[in-house]
Amino acid sequence: MKSHHLVLGALMLVAILAGCAHTPEPRYGGPTGSGRLIYLPGTGIIRKGAERSSDEEMVFRALQTSFDNKDWAKAILYSENLTDSFPEGTRAVEAILLRIRARLEYGRSRDPDAGAPKSVALDQWLFLYLAPIYDSRLQKLMLQGEEFRTVINDLRAKDIGDFVNELGTDADSLYDTNQLLAAVRDCRTLVTYYLPALDLREFRADVAELTRDIAWLSYAARDFDQVIALCDDLLVMNPAPSVKADALFIEGQAQRRNGAHALAANTFGYLFSGAGLRDTDTRWRPYALMWQIKETMDTSKGHTYDLVPYERAMELLGEYELYMLENPNISDATHEEFINLMTSVYDVMVERDLNSADQYSRLGEGDAADYYAARAAEWEAKRDKRVAELRKAH
Repeated sequence: MKSHHLVLGALMLVAILAGCAHTPEPRYGGPTGSGRLIYLPGTGIIRKGAERSSDEEMVFRALQTSFDNKDWAKAILYSENLTDSFPEGTRAVEAILLRIRARLEYGRSRDPDAGAPKSVALDQWLFLYLAPIYDSRLQKLMLQGEEFRTVINDLRAKDIGDFVNELGTDADSLYDTNQLLAAVRDCRTLVTYYLPALDLREFRADVAELTRDIAWLSYAARDFDQVIALCDDLLVMNPAPSVKADALFIEGQAQRRNGAHALAANTFGYLFSGAGLRDTDTRWRPYALMWQIKETMDTSKGHTYDLVPYERAMELLGEYELYMLENPNISDATHEEFINLMTSVYDVMVERDLNSADQYSRLGEGDAADYYAARAAEWEAKRDKRVAELRKAH
């Protein structure tokens, strides 16, 4: 036992001395042996005839114990040591997953009254908000009693802006302590170098959800370039529909915040109609259409000479009218947003023709002025009719 403590102590010392030095991670080949990779609980990822390392297992047990005891700093050190010393070991992927979760807890705000409740791990808090309602894990929690249901329902009822703001305190702390960037690096290591292991069901969903969580935390920390890069990596994995939708939605938001309006409109459009997603897969579809319309309008360099984006927005509002008929459960607030968008698009058309009428009137071209004034009146009549129909239909 004493020799084991000496080995662990030496490994910890190596990790501490290594500091922040990072060498290129090797591409994952998996444990030695023949045959496909499989996962055995309590053993890790193995191949037939694989040779297990007692030293690796000893470090992993120390890592697991530190994690269970919420000694996050020590858990991170043990994990880094394991993956440095056994990059293709049976426990490497599990060690990185534990390291990411330890980083999220280690770097959180120390203010007990700020950010997400400290009694709930950050990845679990994100899960409660983002998981589709049919997720069996979420349903199991909902069945634990009225108090659980109330807390979960209150959280899920939050507007996305309020939820992101609530995450912001912890996200900023994670960013300032460099734990968020380190977690990003760990996620990208998993997605880039450990893909063979990610074909295993036990790890694929876990890695996808954690990568999604890091992307959302990066968004809350306003690191939009990092969000886009992470989501691109995540989408390559072709994750579960709900995670795919979460990634597309937050990537579109990051592109929007970066001022890439055309890219954001394309991303939101893909989420709404091109990704093969249903409303049961995600809550984001109507919001995606709403943001697609907004971002399409924002690509215009001015309605006086660039009306194409507004004409496209008009077409997309027609898609909403069809969508609304098939999905009558759209919230009142969301429906009102679409009505406001419709009003805004028509107002642009009205303003353009009224400006033309005014200019021709100043030039003494009465017939042309009357023509454009009449067109403006037609736009106003169409606007009022469609808005009235939308209000009546909901």
